[in-house]
Amino acid sequence: MLRSKTILLFLLQAFIIYGLLSLPFSVYDDAYGNFYRKMARSCFGEFRDNGFVKFSECREPKVTLENIGNYTLVHPDGSAKTATDTFNTRYLGYIPTILLISLVLASPVPWKRRLISLAAGLILVTLLILFKHWLRLLWLCNENTWLQLTNFTDTNNKLFNFIYNFISVSSSTVLYFVVAIWLLVTFRAGDFKE
Repeated sequence: MLRSKTILLFLLQAFIIYGLLSLPFSVYDDAYGNFYRKMARSCFGEFRDNGFVKFSECREPKVTLENIGNYTLVHPDGSAKTATDTFNTRYLGYIPTILLISLVLASPVPWKRRLISLAAGLILVTLLILFKHWLRLLWLCNENTWLQLTNFTDTNNKLFNFIYNFISVSSSTVLYFVVAIWLLVTFRAGDFKE
């Protein structure tokens, strides 16, 4: 009986925390969008050998415009043709992040471990989100061959497309990884014993 009460309390707390953090407040979108663009600029501003990526906010704070170009294709006047795309930082990064936060904060473990787990989990989830975005950038470069930033062989292209479709296209795959990260950083083997 105690175990089922613990599980129900955990589910209720996780649901409430997730619900509160997922409300469509522009404050959340502003804060996370700015954080995401800053992280993306520092990781992907210089992309591959000769590439560059610029990230800018659109009218909605949760939507980001990215321009990918090649320094070797810049015209003498400084202008350059770039491949452009938009993405939603709320779906790409914020939703997986708040899922981790709600799972960790609701976990039936001591608070000290929750805080350590939260810090470690946020680092791992952010790395996962950035990896997913790196795959997205490679895919955009592969789709826009005129950028001359990717040169996959047929075998590598098939492997890359499989990995891209498995991780980046499906949003549910990242959520499974988030749950795995939560389990990894929060619980110890002794937590599951009678």
